[in-house]
Amino acid sequence: MSKQAINVGSTANDNTGSTLRAGGQIINSNFDELYASIGNGSSTQLSVSSPALNQVLKFTGSQFEPADLGTLTSSLDVNGNSIISASNGDITINPNGTGDIILSYGTATATFDGGTNILDVSGVLQYKNEFSTIGAAPAAATYPGYYYTVDGDDNPYVNINITAGGTGDVRAKLITEYSSVNLLSDIDTTTTAPTNGQVLKWSTSGGKWLPADDDSGLSSVNVFQTLNADTGSVTADSQSDSVTFTGGTDITTTISGDVITIAFSGTIPTTFAALSDSDMSGTAQFGNPTQGDSLFWNGSDWIVTRSPMVWWEVNANGTSDFTFNGPGFSSTANDPDLYVYRGFTYAFDNSIQGGAHPFRIQSTQGLAGNPYTAGQSGSGTNVLYWTVPLDAPNTLYYQCTIHAAMQGSINVVS
Repeated sequence: MSKQAINVGSTANDNTGSTLRAGGQIINSNFDELYASIGNGSSTQLSVSSPALNQVLKFTGSQFEPADLGTLTSSLDVNGNSIISASNGDITINPNGTGDIILSYGTATATFDGGTNILDVSGVLQYKNEFSTIGAAPAAATYPGYYYTVDGDDNPYVNINITAGGTGDVRAKLITEYSSVNLLSDIDTTTTAPTNGQVLKWSTSGGKWLPADDDSGLSSVNVFQTLNADTGSVTADSQSDSVTFTGGTDITTTISGDVITIAFSGTIPTTFAALSDSDMSGTAQFGNPTQGDSLFWNGSDWIVTRSPMVWWEVNANGTSDFTFNGPGFSSTANDPDLYVYRGFTYAFDNSIQGGAHPFRIQSTQGLAGNPYTAGQSGSGTNVLYWTVPLDAPNTLYYQCTIHAAMQGSINVVS
């Protein structure tokens, strides 16, 4: 309600003002409204005793008292004003624990991470790290990893802990495209300045790279050290050493400009008979090749055969057995029964033991058995070739002509 006023009349006791009762009611109504506004209707909830400069009235839960504004209950709008300090005082923003400080500006955000102590700027961070003197720069031990420049110095610096040699925390000068190689600790071009054409050479005694003549001042250097071939090698032993490319049998070499050509100058065989490890002559085991012949290796040459060829290696087990190896045998066999096909050729290679154990094919058994020689060539003391005749008996025998026990059966099949 609006404030009520007591009508005091025009003059004292002129009977135009409020009665005493009405005036009391007005007074009570005004106080009721006041106590309801700043209290609970029966008592006030406001204390203004002992206030300090710049304090505000703050509700304690039961009444309003003078106090500092320690907690914001809503966002703070500076409304175009600034947050400032007096007397060079600091402005401290201190989140609790690992809380972050987040600054939002424009479309970017800068986050001071309270958990990692890392500043993460989503926009572009521009700063100036140039000092008037090297002494004015932050100390290396206090600010490790700090990068900066010094006014008037062409090289930037970084604070770093150098482990080599126990150097420790230092302000290390960095090399740029405008620097001299002499800034490197193991290069010295100052004590003795380099001259035209010199190179840097390692000095074991000084422990540094120093200017020196290239290869003791030689005007040219050999371009090869060692060349290796399939057999042999050559190593340059003087500045003027050279290498000669020489062709071998049927090989020629030519050099034109920077190109070395190695060519075959012989004749490439165009027939099988021209090969060095073939014998197609009439004096070969089965003579000249004819239509339908095959080839087989006789131990020294490829020669023809008129039928399928089976080669067996024949050896001896003392004087009691012939031993056989080759097609059809999974391992060495003593005096085995043999099976041969009519029309096939079999080579009995007895070249190892032929002198002591001649090998013979017979139509009957025993040392005195009748020799069977049809279709045979070669020798029982070396290699015996046998092309089984189509009319060969179904059963034949093999026999050492010296030792009766060394014998076996030959079964002839079609």
